[in-house]
Amino acid sequence: MVPDSPLLGLRRDRPSPRPARPAMTETARRLTIAGGSMIDRAQAFAEAIAVAKGKGLLIALRGHPDPDALASAMALSHLAERLGVTNVTIGYCHELSHRENRALVKLLNIQLRKIKNVQDAGNIEFIALVDAHDVDPELVGAEKCEVLVIVDHHRATTPPKARFVDLRLEVGATATIFVEYLNALAPLDPDSEDDRRVATALMHGLSTDTDDFTLARPGDFRAAAAIAEVCDRDLLADLARRTIAPSAMDVISRALATLKVRRNFAMAGVGFVSETDRDTIAQAADFLVRREDIDTVVVYGVVGERFIEGSLRTHSPSVDPGAWLEQAFGFDDRGHPFGGGRRDKGGFRIPIGFLGRSTDRAQLWTLVEHAVKQAMLKLMGDEPALVTTATVSEQLREH
Repeated sequence: MVPDSPLLGLRRDRPSPRPARPAMTETARRLTIAGGSMIDRAQAFAEAIAVAKGKGLLIALRGHPDPDALASAMALSHLAERLGVTNVTIGYCHELSHRENRALVKLLNIQLRKIKNVQDAGNIEFIALVDAHDVDPELVGAEKCEVLVIVDHHRATTPPKARFVDLRLEVGATATIFVEYLNALAPLDPDSEDDRRVATALMHGLSTDTDDFTLARPGDFRAAAAIAEVCDRDLLADLARRTIAPSAMDVISRALATLKVRRNFAMAGVGFVSETDRDTIAQAADFLVRREDIDTVVVYGVVGERFIEGSLRTHSPSVDPGAWLEQAFGFDDRGHPFGGGRRDKGGFRIPIGFLGRSTDRAQLWTLVEHAVKQAMLKLMGDEPALVTTATVSEQLREH
């Protein structure tokens, strides 16, 4: 067993299992997809969504939704309407912190509602998840709703549970899966403004999640080809103009100043970052991994004085970001990992609890920096001294 993490509340081993959920119904079992043809999956998806006819369906976005998540939610809402489900809300709990994501929502008129409680979206009976396989832990009341569908391309640490699950690791974006559903159930019409907006969102989601198609798989190329003639080229060009905000330049500068390289692995701590600028951490990681002597980099900081957040980027075929971050930072009390990822990138988000109330920011940062470095170096075979919960608490009391 890997030793407990140095950060409060973290554990490397999985906690004891929670009480088992009620067994899935025969219908749920029949609609849960582990394989099957494209037509089979699309038909099963349609059957699951149809259950929400006359009911309220919440497409619950997890965390800070990226273009792939936003586009997939837009496509699901579009498909649900075509399938006769009219009471659909796309909800999110956290800020759209990246200006690119805010631009996507504005330019394509994606109808979103910020919610903290399921009731904020009205009379909701069912939930759908896209680009995620678990409900956001900060969404209150979700346990009272049935999860109808889960569509994702990330590795799951526990089996996702819903009436319909389409989890595909062989595609580079969830948007690819929704292009397949659209082709099978409601082909997009280039003469329809609504359809062009959906296609444009999906193409942008595909592009961003595959790093401009450099990491695309065959299915992603097929999906892009299928919607290429429906996209609004002018809007797509506007979305592709990725500018860097002054705040991102500042964080990149801080990352360069603190960068430490060990063999081909690099770490950089950027200190305190506001909630609205949290995506600058990922932008800094994207920038640093381009350095020729680095194949894996982790950039981290304290976001909103509530969380330790970090981004991992890698070119190394031997680094599995999801597995790495799980091993480094462990699981919360509900068995959910603090970190996750896919082929070339990953991220982690760890609540700092009462430590965030410390008035000595310099001391808090010292503790955070020590803890993250320890977790990362442990994976590299080094054995730094442990920082225990007692040590952290004692140091805070002294300041």
